[in-house]
Amino acid sequence: MSDYQPRAQRGWPAQPPEDIPGPDGYGQASYGQAGYGQAGYGQAPYGPPRRRRRRRRGWIALLVVVVVILAILGIGDQVARSYAENRIAEQIQSSGLNTKPSVSIAGWPFLTQVAAHDIKTINISANNVTTTGGKLPVNFTATATGVHPDSSFNSATIDHISGQATITYQALDTYLANAIGIQALSSISFSPDPSAGPNVVKADAGIGSVDATVVKTGANQITIKFGSLSGLASLLGSGSIPDQIIDIPQLPAGLVVGQPDVNSQGIVIPASASNTTLTE
Repeated sequence: MSDYQPRAQRGWPAQPPEDIPGPDGYGQASYGQAGYGQAGYGQAPYGPPRRRRRRRRGWIALLVVVVVILAILGIGDQVARSYAENRIAEQIQSSGLNTKPSVSIAGWPFLTQVAAHDIKTINISANNVTTTGGKLPVNFTATATGVHPDSSFNSATIDHISGQATITYQALDTYLANAIGIQALSSISFSPDPSAGPNVVKADAGIGSVDATVVKTGANQITIKFGSLSGLASLLGSGSIPDQIIDIPQLPAGLVVGQPDVNSQGIVIPASASNTTLTE
């Protein structure tokens, strides 16, 4: 006899008899029954529903709530910042400036800085602050760091503040043309003269020119000292221009005026102070 034994043939798994009723009363296994068919392999026909979508919806709802809360806090923070900026601007104006400056508080969120009584940076700027009897406009900018306000923003201590007052050449030209009072000098054009020094400007009157030195002569005062005119002006008997004294407006927060300098924009007068106070 041969030792060869035929292998069992592979085929479809045994199917349930047709005469065995399924869960729905029919002979065939109904849809959704475990096994073959549209329900797929191993799928429980009556298992618990998946909760993945419900969890995802929960995260989306939580995210929406967080965004709404942040938006409300952001609006409240901006309102409080605007109020504080306006109060500080009013205090600076009442301290001596004849115009209300623009005040910008840096850093976010602002309310946490208020709670800590420690505002990191405040930027201040004002244009056309008049001096010398209201005839000469001056531009003013300053940056204060380490500002510690009281709860009502009526006063604040400042760790350090630095700024500058700038007199543009155009403003100086218009003012001096009327102030000098020399015939035939209806207009003067100014420009820096670095070869003559860091605080020297060249005044060109058309019919003559002269170098002028800008120096500090008082706590809040500078003086422009003119030399002798050259050219036709000297022949007309206008040999010199009188010195011009310019009073700098009282600057806020105890700013102390330093030595003036000149650049392409005009005469720049620096100012700074440390451990000072801003009050109404």
